[in-house]
Amino acid sequence: MKTLVTGGAGCIGSDLVKALLDRGHEVVVLDNFSSGKEEHIAAFRDHPRCSVIEGDLLNLDLVSSALDNVEMVYHLAANPHIKFAPGVATDRDLRNNVLATHQLLEAMRLKKVSRIAFTSSSAVYGIPARLPVKEDDFFPRPVSLYGATKLACEALLSAFSNLFGMQCWVFRLANIVGPKIRKIGRTVISDFVYKLRKDCTRLVILGDGCQSKSYLTTEECVQAILFVVERAQDEFTVLNVGGRGTVTVTRIAEMVAGMMGLKNVKFIYTGGERGWPGDVPRCELDVTALERLGWKARWDSEESVTRAIREMLEQTT
Repeated sequence: MKTLVTGGAGCIGSDLVKALLDRGHEVVVLDNFSSGKEEHIAAFRDHPRCSVIEGDLLNLDLVSSALDNVEMVYHLAANPHIKFAPGVATDRDLRNNVLATHQLLEAMRLKKVSRIAFTSSSAVYGIPARLPVKEDDFFPRPVSLYGATKLACEALLSAFSNLFGMQCWVFRLANIVGPKIRKIGRTVISDFVYKLRKDCTRLVILGDGCQSKSYLTTEECVQAILFVVERAQDEFTVLNVGGRGTVTVTRIAEMVAGMMGLKNVKFIYTGGERGWPGDVPRCELDVTALERLGWKARWDSEESVTRAIREMLEQTT
């Protein structure tokens, strides 16, 4: 099968590309490298069944060309920064998430490509009315521009599925952690590692440290996506993807400090229940539907975080 992976040079996307190649697929990677890295796909550049196209999803002609003879699309390309910083254009997520997704779906319609898997986010839930949150406990009140645009993308997929006969899989991902996600501020793990390497005596923690989320490794995220695409054959499938349970920010700080061999680190909290504007203080994903389908994460949220810390420390020593 020939497959297109948008955002294939990203942390999750590149692991997905490798998994697809290992399964014998022909893979086209489309990435504008705004956040994806060449190092992630360097090993695939000379692979006989992999081609890499550097370009933007907003270019309809380019996307249409990338879809030649493609049977399946994995759409991971998006603005990866959930945090909104003062001075950043408020249409950043609109362009990189919503408009880019529309262009991809339109190109698929024109080229008669009818199968797409989309990586959404737990951010679409906003602040859930009850936890753990189920797919049908859905209250569309995202509190970040990132979450709002991921929700809009889901709506676009639903409409294209209904109007043009597309089969869609939507994955509302937990916080995904792994060794490739090293950029400062991209995850709480990389943030803590960076800060403690600069000053091993104190650690500034955004918020009150009680924020708690579900976590999953990139490895298991890819496994779950491929498993579901192979087995869930409804026209439109929406599933939470994550590990069981949650981990608090303070617990992650303790784990990072401990695995770095540091003792008596002073935790300094900035205060408030949110780490930043648009942050969701607590979100636990109910993964019953995913497990009922037959896939269950080997590691719960805390074990996923532990593995991610260990791998990041090994690779950034």
